[in-house]
Amino acid sequence: MDTGAGWRIDYAIASPGLAALATTAEVDLAPTYAERWSDHSPVVVDFDLG
Repeated sequence: MDTGAGWRIDYAIASPGLAALATTAEVDLAPTYAERWSDHSPVVVDFDLG
């Protein structure tokens, strides 16, 4: 059963100046359990760099 429960320790490290430009952050998880190749998922952060 896929409950999505569990420890998630994900970080995006940035300087204070870069962190202020962050616009979105998400965990890039496959849409279904069957499509996942791992139980790990990357954190994706978008920045507005102008």
